[in-house]
Amino acid sequence: MSTNPTPALPQLPDGMRILSHQDMRAVRDAAHAAARRHGVRGHLAEEIAFDALAAAGVFNQPPEPEPDTCSAMFLPHQREEFTPDMLGVWQQCADEPGHVDDHDSGNTNWVDGMPGTLPARPADREA
Repeated sequence: MSTNPTPALPQLPDGMRILSHQDMRAVRDAAHAAARRHGVRGHLAEEIAFDALAAAGVFNQPPEPEPDTCSAMFLPHQREEFTPDMLGVWQQCADEPGHVDDHDSGNTNWVDGMPGTLPARPADREA
């Protein structure tokens, strides 16, 4: 059992949302079914489907943070600010757990409280 509960979902601008796990599964299943019908590799169809949803402001659930690094996360959700290859791709802070300054994934940086952010889990803040 994990000692770090799954964090709440981030605040996003009106009209944007994060898919439930059930909705994510339905999108994956539909993408794989379409891939079989059209002779496309399933993982490519799935990536295309989630990229298209991200362009419309509908995003995946955050992944579990990688261990041994700050667990703060950011969801690039602004079409005007991020390229299609980054839009909707969760970013995890690459700094040491317990650091006190802004977060940086190596691709982008953010501060806690911005739309699309998840703060570090409590165990990280105590490190």
